[in-house]
Amino acid sequence: MSSETPPDAAPYTLTLPPGTAGLTWQLPEESDPAVALPCVVLADRAGLTEFAVLQRGLRTLGVPSLRIDAESVDDLRIAADIADRSLTVNGRRIIPTVTWVRHFSPRAIQNSASSPFRADSWCALVGQISHLAAHHLPGGPDIGRLIQLDDAARAGIRTPRTIVTTDPAAASALLPGDRVIVKALDGHFVETEPGTLAGIFPEIMDAAVACELSRRDAPMIVQEYVDHEVELRVYYLDGEIRTFRVGKTSPEAIWCDADSVSVSRVGAPEPVLSAVRRLADLWHLRYGAFDFLMTRQGPVFLEANSDGDWRWFESKAGVDDVSMAALAMVRSLHSQSAPKPAASIDLAGFLTLGTGGCAPPLPIRPAMDANVLGTLEIRMDGSLVRISARKARLLAAILLLSPNQVVATDQLIDSLWGESPPPTARKNLQVYVSELRRKAGDRISYQGWGYRLDAAPDELDLLRFRHLAGAGRDLRRRGDGDAALTLLDDAARLWRGRPLAEFTGVPLVDEAVGRCTELYLTVNEDWAELEIERGRHVEVLTRLDDLASYFPARERLVASRMTALVGCGRAPEALSQFESLRRHLVSELGIDPSPMLRKMYEEILHGRP
Repeated sequence: MSSETPPDAAPYTLTLPPGTAGLTWQLPEESDPAVALPCVVLADRAGLTEFAVLQRGLRTLGVPSLRIDAESVDDLRIAADIADRSLTVNGRRIIPTVTWVRHFSPRAIQNSASSPFRADSWCALVGQISHLAAHHLPGGPDIGRLIQLDDAARAGIRTPRTIVTTDPAAASALLPGDRVIVKALDGHFVETEPGTLAGIFPEIMDAAVACELSRRDAPMIVQEYVDHEVELRVYYLDGEIRTFRVGKTSPEAIWCDADSVSVSRVGAPEPVLSAVRRLADLWHLRYGAFDFLMTRQGPVFLEANSDGDWRWFESKAGVDDVSMAALAMVRSLHSQSAPKPAASIDLAGFLTLGTGGCAPPLPIRPAMDANVLGTLEIRMDGSLVRISARKARLLAAILLLSPNQVVATDQLIDSLWGESPPPTARKNLQVYVSELRRKAGDRISYQGWGYRLDAAPDELDLLRFRHLAGAGRDLRRRGDGDAALTLLDDAARLWRGRPLAEFTGVPLVDEAVGRCTELYLTVNEDWAELEIERGRHVEVLTRLDDLASYFPARERLVASRMTALVGCGRAPEALSQFESLRRHLVSELGIDPSPMLRKMYEEILHGRP
């Protein structure tokens, strides 16, 4: 984006990057236009790369998608049938499974100034179509900055003191410190015409200068300046969290001096994780970009943006973590809402019902017991299945990590052969699938664009683990600690070591194992806190000793281990554990432990219970 200061208009204008307008379809080649196809619908504006990258990923995974940009509405022929929640777009019938709308404003539509009714009608249609889908993103209402800050403060999350006013001078005089921040009440910018934004940058000002500001004809935010050590941009994606450390010389640097901004991928401190999850739950968000300041007293919440961009931050940090998490989120939501194929009918058996006829019995599928939470093990009817070829084992592992979901053929080929698959890759894949089918029965099916392995919870340890973990955490939230403890312990005991260590480095496996590991750590943290409440400190140490060494920045884990050490009369070791955590956080993130953990340290140091 380029910026300039207009002489007599708004303080600043920005020009959005140009893009090619038009609908973008990514559908199976053999799909019939007359058949309503379950489809992801993305709506944004040309020139933004987030959805372009997301749609390419969906194509790789075999997920049908349609992208509509605000500049292309003149080319749309659309009909929405509320009877079956289907859409017909330019002659193609689809059923939206997931909709995601970003930066789709009336002013982004061509000729909106001369025809505001037309522009508002298109935006209304996109918004209402979004809510017809089984899942719509970002989810929740559009929460303004003032309400965000009020909600956060009520939730016990620290926020800067904030005044909304048309008299910034009077407001500045009421705030502590020698500096203040002046910024817009709602969006920083408003689209005055397609591709052009006008508004004000957030600005840090000396309090003395701010006290000389004139009255304004529009309300704005005047906020205390919080001294801080680190600024964090935190992305929330339906439970997954990705965090970036942002270094910039001023609030407006991202727009005015982007080259001076540094971005690096970091792990979020526990207080930030907790705050983000609480606010996302409160606002019913599936997606949001949160801004925090890290101080020695803990995190300070600034704002959340449900339209927040992520590709710029990724490009600065040299990663694609948010894009991959967004892709996994949309794919999962699509899989949940796409209709499942109807079961095949045994016509001969149906015709013999009630006639006394003796149809041949259906073959009994062998019982499966598959395990991925450790080394790969598959047993059929109690007998260990031996899979000698590494690629066949890897294929089995990938399908078992995504049970009851289709894994795209292209994605399987990439995982098995990397960037240079042989010309016979598809044929070789079919050979490996056939081998697995011979050993695992008819659980593996081809769905037109990929393969799916069906498994019941009692057939796969990963499904049992997820079920026990979810049920145990739910019981704890309801206050049934004893029952929760049993389920959480059962879930943790399913873990037999690092899952699928032989396939470390395969991105598809690493991503799934990362999600499993996060849930495993959370289960152990919940379990440890419940055990400590019951005075069972030795049991807690037995389990947490190794975990704390492998995950030194997990504050909940460290807090439980410190409490258990004190309970076993080993207070000096608890203090040493805190110092190890502090050194790790300072060296990796440049921040101190949370106030909660520092308070615990002081209490242990002074012998207070």
